[in-house]
Amino acid sequence: MKSLLEQAKALAPLLAAQAREAELLRQPTDEVIEAVRVSGIYSLMVPKAMGGHGADLDTFFDVVLELSRGDCSMGWVISFYIEHNFWLLHYAPEVVERVFDGANYVLAPGTLNLTGGKAVKVEGGYRLSGQWPWGSGLVHGTWVLAGAMLQMGEVPAPYIFLMPDEDVEAVDTWHMAGMCGTGSQDFRIDDVFVPEAYGLPFSLLTDVTSGIDARHEGPLYRTPLLPILGIAASTPILGAAQNACRTLADQLRAKGEGRRESSVPRGDSALRIIGEAAITLEAAELTLRSVLKDIMARRKDAPSQERQQWMARIAHAVSRCREAGSAIGAAAGGGSQRLENPIQRALRDVNTASSHAVFDWDSRFADYGRSMTGEPLVGGLA
Repeated sequence: MKSLLEQAKALAPLLAAQAREAELLRQPTDEVIEAVRVSGIYSLMVPKAMGGHGADLDTFFDVVLELSRGDCSMGWVISFYIEHNFWLLHYAPEVVERVFDGANYVLAPGTLNLTGGKAVKVEGGYRLSGQWPWGSGLVHGTWVLAGAMLQMGEVPAPYIFLMPDEDVEAVDTWHMAGMCGTGSQDFRIDDVFVPEAYGLPFSLLTDVTSGIDARHEGPLYRTPLLPILGIAASTPILGAAQNACRTLADQLRAKGEGRRESSVPRGDSALRIIGEAAITLEAAELTLRSVLKDIMARRKDAPSQERQQWMARIAHAVSRCREAGSAIGAAAGGGSQRLENPIQRALRDVNTASSHAVFDWDSRFADYGRSMTGEPLVGGLA
């Protein structure tokens, strides 16, 4: 049987071949979603006792990186489909049993955005309404996770609500310059009843003392969620930037060997730029692998300052990917802007995905600075 990484390597050419179609559809192709299902990759983070792989973060990183070298949009959706199974494990056992329904994975798009909706407590549960952006993978999802503020007394409390996809209306808002193939539409919920067990206090999802490790065996389940989110979002960006760099190198080599007529310039400037970009991306990958190593060594034992440092280092690596991407775009020539050229798509994807809030430069480094100096955190992400 192929390993998960071998499966990802086998799938990457399919993702690359269907990237343009997904971009035009503005959503993942059915063929890619089904091929990943057959591979077993969706259950990467699901405990072995539930039929999953129970794999750790290093395997997650390697698999998502390989897929994203094929196509960033597809790598992004698959990354979050995998990671959201980890979210689901924080719910009560009876909820997990109902939602998984004998399967070893769930396709559950979702968002931690707490500003999209409001909930009120009613007998037996909650009533939820709102509209949320960034529903990556919404098209093929069967359950949906939505953050909202629960109106409780004078101070609303943040919750993550879980509901079947039939309770959610997709809103066709996904008209983007990059990450077009993710299908990250808005979704609307109109006064839907959510049973009490399907509402999870935000702190139980993000707190390092959530207790998930008491219910599931394996080192992954001793890991705080938010650093996992940082890895899930950053890895596709690295893969896309590496894809652009590799593609440009291949085009330059083909031009130099006379196998291709191309507008790619082949002067010393272009060669210098691609060399610098390759080293910059190698440094970004080493940074993310170093963060992974630290997360896996420390997990929930890491104090807040260390966790804030992880998030700042992830943001730094993503910034380097964007920097390298800009240089590659400058060196690639006018032909790289043709829509059939994967370079332009990869760079649009890098620019779009790196604007995710988790990579906000000022916030991540200010949070780390606060943790270093004893200042109180302002909504820290770790």
